[in-house]
Amino acid sequence: MITVLLTLCLFWSVPKVLNQFFYNPAGKNAYLANNQYLFTRQIYNELTLPSYTMTDLTIDQTGIGSYQIKETYSPKYSNEVVGFQGLEITRNKRHYDNNFYPISPIFSQELATKKTASADNNLAKSNLLENIKALPKSTYVTVDLAFKEDKSIPEYSEWLNETTTGADTLWQAVRPPQNAITANKTPTVVGYAPTGSFSGISVTVTNEKKLNEDFPLLIGYLANDKQNNWPEEKRQTTHFKSLLNYLIENEDFLAQDAHLLQKTTLQNILQAVEKKGIKIYGVTLRLPAFELEKILQNEVIKTAYITQLDVFPLTSQSAQLPGFHYPAEK
Repeated sequence: MITVLLTLCLFWSVPKVLNQFFYNPAGKNAYLANNQYLFTRQIYNELTLPSYTMTDLTIDQTGIGSYQIKETYSPKYSNEVVGFQGLEITRNKRHYDNNFYPISPIFSQELATKKTASADNNLAKSNLLENIKALPKSTYVTVDLAFKEDKSIPEYSEWLNETTTGADTLWQAVRPPQNAITANKTPTVVGYAPTGSFSGISVTVTNEKKLNEDFPLLIGYLANDKQNNWPEEKRQTTHFKSLLNYLIENEDFLAQDAHLLQKTTLQNILQAVEKKGIKIYGVTLRLPAFELEKILQNEVIKTAYITQLDVFPLTSQSAQLPGFHYPAEK
């Protein structure tokens, strides 16, 4: 009987002991009671995904130190599933399965060594403008824009306020240094949501005060009174640096997937921001199509690419989307 009990104890306890030697995506860290992968993945997604959000995540343990992870993605402001990412971790060794290829050609092209000719950019803008004019006035678009010249945070804010009153900035693309490249030697597209709001799947933070102390404004709603009174440029810069610092400190997450930006690359980006500040070379906007018409006619815009288009029915004047004055239909 004693032998049987000892055998059962070993059967149940040994796997738990062995699991501690390997990365556990459902495990805890200093700020979370569980779901450390989910939280860190969404921090990484804010840094690298302009127009998409993770809408579902499943983690199944398949053995000692072995897990299968499946991520589901949709465009922001949409429930449409556009792809999946799968990751199989076997005792810190990984296998990657992916059919999710987020589209952000504007930002990748802007960072590429060979740049598109100015005449081609102007023609593309002109064609896009003509196509937009034919859309119903109740059309909303999500669009990636690249500027002819980089802008500071105050410069971008001033330009946006002068150009349109109906745009929501979802993401701001930050110019990386030349030594910030991916594992495949491709341009590093990074940026951040200027609101600093945590979007996606909800995760319970058990130590909010410590998280905000260690990584100020990583999550906007954790801001204290002092941080709420900071100038907007300081708030946004602090948030972006905290995104980088949090990922740098969570190197075990980065190590699970060779496709992710790694610690050295993130450190190079952080050093550049600390020396020169944030330089915005492009943005992702959500706005009415007729507002995009005005933006495309602005001389500071280099290129534009629509990633999402939605048409809302306007059956009456009262059905108009709030906050906008719609021009007469043509």
